[in-house]
Amino acid sequence: MVKEFQYTSIKRVLDNLVEHPMLSDLTLEQVVRHVIRFIGIHGYPKLYQDKEEEIEIEDFRGMLPCDLISIIQIKDLKTGECMRAMTDTFSGGMRKRKSACTDPMNNARHPKHSRFYIPVPARHLGEPTFKTQGRVLYTSFPHGRVAIAYKSIPVDEDGFPLLIDNEKYLATLEAYIKRQVFTVKFDMGKIQAGVLQEAKQNYAWLAGQLSSEFKLPSVSEAEALTRMYTSLIKSPTHFDDGFVSLGNREYLRKH
Repeated sequence: MVKEFQYTSIKRVLDNLVEHPMLSDLTLEQVVRHVIRFIGIHGYPKLYQDKEEEIEIEDFRGMLPCDLISIIQIKDLKTGECMRAMTDTFSGGMRKRKSACTDPMNNARHPKHSRFYIPVPARHLGEPTFKTQGRVLYTSFPHGRVAIAYKSIPVDEDGFPLLIDNEKYLATLEAYIKRQVFTVKFDMGKIQAGVLQEAKQNYAWLAGQLSSEFKLPSVSEAEALTRMYTSLIKSPTHFDDGFVSLGNREYLRKH
């Protein structure tokens, strides 16, 4: 069953590792580098924090938060509608709209007598959509303000990533760092193959236990998933209410 976990400092891991005689020269910067890679490999949802932020849209673009890991939802604050991901390539929101061309005398050319005339596009009446490229958020409307709900890595007051305060998680992280450091020492001829093999086996065993610890849903989460996949009527309009009714129970009315 999934539990609710607190966070702990990364320095706690360093203190445990440097107690080993062969890891006494380990620095905090090395631990941070290994932790970032460990998070990328495992990336359990319980590690991430849910955050919200408002973004100003100018010329179809906005800047995403720097600590963003994944987007949960984006809502247009003007209409209150949740935006869906873009499915079209030639979206009007991905380029500037041009007006009619003019001749050197600064007179608008008639559309019937000029192949350079560009008609004014009609107002877009479709659903609000978005697309991301790097840290740039593209929207289907030129100006406005959106609210984004997203996952981020929690950090402490010094900017170092926080870790889940769970013994299995911390033990697996320490085993991963130990395996990485011992691999380098083995390549340099400082340790024997048996020592490295034992470190690898220990990490593999703990990683399997950690996977079971975080992937099993709670009773409440399992019930919500069951309702999502066994609904009587499949609704394609959950974007309209921001997925608030996605896990609701459905009733069969008998007449």
